[in-house]
Amino acid sequence: MTPILAPPPRAATRRICYTRPVATIDKRDAWRRASAAVETGRPEEALGPLWSLVDRAHLVDEELVGYLRLMGRAYQALERDRANATILLFLGQVEAALRASDAPTDRARAHIVLGRRGEAAKAYGEAGWLGHAAIELEEAGDDRGARVLWERLARAPRLRDALYERGLVMFNVGRACERLGDASAARRAIIDSMHLLEAAADGFETRGLRERAFDCYQVLLTLGKDGAFENLAEGYLNCIRILKEDNLKYYVLQYYEDFQELALRREEFHAAATLFREAADFSRRYNLPYERHYRERAAAAQVAAAEKLMSAGAPEEMAENAYASAIDAYNDVGSYSRVREVYGKLAKLELGEKRQARYARLQARLGGVEDEDGQSVPFPDYLRMDTAYPEIWRLDVVEWEQGGDAAETMGEVLLDAKWPDYTKRRALLCRLFQLGALESPPSPATLVGLCEHLGRVEIYASLAPLEHIYGHEDGRVRAAALRAVRQLFFKRSYVLIMQGLQDEEPAARQEALEAVGALHFTHAYDPLQRIYRSSPEATVRHRALKSIGKIPSLEAAELLVDVLRQGDQREREIVRELLKRNDQPEVDGLLRRAVAAESGVARTRLEDVLRSRNY
Repeated sequence: MTPILAPPPRAATRRICYTRPVATIDKRDAWRRASAAVETGRPEEALGPLWSLVDRAHLVDEELVGYLRLMGRAYQALERDRANATILLFLGQVEAALRASDAPTDRARAHIVLGRRGEAAKAYGEAGWLGHAAIELEEAGDDRGARVLWERLARAPRLRDALYERGLVMFNVGRACERLGDASAARRAIIDSMHLLEAAADGFETRGLRERAFDCYQVLLTLGKDGAFENLAEGYLNCIRILKEDNLKYYVLQYYEDFQELALRREEFHAAATLFREAADFSRRYNLPYERHYRERAAAAQVAAAEKLMSAGAPEEMAENAYASAIDAYNDVGSYSRVREVYGKLAKLELGEKRQARYARLQARLGGVEDEDGQSVPFPDYLRMDTAYPEIWRLDVVEWEQGGDAAETMGEVLLDAKWPDYTKRRALLCRLFQLGALESPPSPATLVGLCEHLGRVEIYASLAPLEHIYGHEDGRVRAAALRAVRQLFFKRSYVLIMQGLQDEEPAARQEALEAVGALHFTHAYDPLQRIYRSSPEATVRHRALKSIGKIPSLEAAELLVDVLRQGDQREREIVRELLKRNDQPEVDGLLRRAVAAESGVARTRLEDVLRSRNY
């Protein structure tokens, strides 16, 4: 039977590949031993062979279903009801899953699959998960009930010192009030949310947690879309700043594009022109083909600003300044026909005879000048990311209420239709590993195994449980959490890695160091350069440098060149080899400029690397 809410299988023999190699086993023998153990009342002895069958690199759908059914029987006999219910739900036996487990969160998920959103909300309420319950009521169209739950959650004592989460909850209160038409209550909640999120963002930035601050700014720009332009600007500009630091070029341009259009829609033409100029400068810095398009739009926005000023009766000198800015932008791209048009507009302003005559002469002088060749390339729709604006106000409340519980987190993954089958299978095994554990509380050995399963799921949701597990007193468990993080290519992974680099347990510190060497991707540059600049240990700095050298960004190359100029001998040796192998064309220009600015031994070192790149 096909797992619930999963895409339909492409073929009956569809195979799923895991990343971890597993030793070859005799499937028939394992199945025979597991079946015999279950049939003769020894379910605990069946679990070992069954795990060897389900946790394999290649597994056909029909095989998995058979193994899971027998595993469910074993868990049922061992009174591991939640593990059994998980298997039943995964196999689509939803009513049976509903009867199998008394856990309210398990019943809630079964009700969701059955389309009973109201019943799911009641079950989540029993668990004390008021945010989950409110979301289910919103999905059911019960905004009044959702408002009550969001307001109850906002008063919860555990939120008193949690600025970020309380800000999200107040945001949800405001949205519920808006949908109910209670404008004054919505405004109060939104203002509270804005203040809380601004304070939370400041705190995150102070602690170097820019990725968490980014979440705050995303909610603030959402507030600004229906509110004051200042809030919109604060959210967008801070998001763009952090995206630039992470070198996420296409996200940067998408955010510029969206903010530009919102500014034009609100007739904030001067702001729009500034944004177009910034996007043009960004495109030029990264050799992207959109510079001309943005400069032309900046000029058009300045023309629109001048016309708005004149229609509003503003002094004509203000319109003159806007037109002059438009001329500068059109000149930059060689669009002389447009320059001529703008001079014609200036000649009609009441600026005095001399200035009017001067503008008329300039217009006439450009009469025979042709535009320079150049293609105006707009930012294409296919580069826009569907995930650019996640519903942070829901997602992070859900994560907070789950409290880092791996089984609950993976339970959400199993319900989410966006995940492919192989991700859901890994999430299933992770959830079963925790719920099927035969000791309570789980032993360090069980937690070590759970960390391994969380890493193999390879999704962002695995990070919260790993962060929770990392708080364990046993150093072996902390080391396992850091080992699992190596498989999670997200900037947030470095929050845990930075803690691990200072862990008192040598094995944990070593795993954190290995993670620094393994996780090198575009937006890892910011945490990696922080590790390089702040770590007192040479080994850590060297590992960070090596990872930075594998990041294909201009900022990473600039840091390497600076280290070549100013670093110690070992750092220079590392960087020399990295720069020799770096295939970015911009690196040659960086090195040439550095050579021109240096003298003596430093200049000789730079010239040596530059020569080695040309052969």
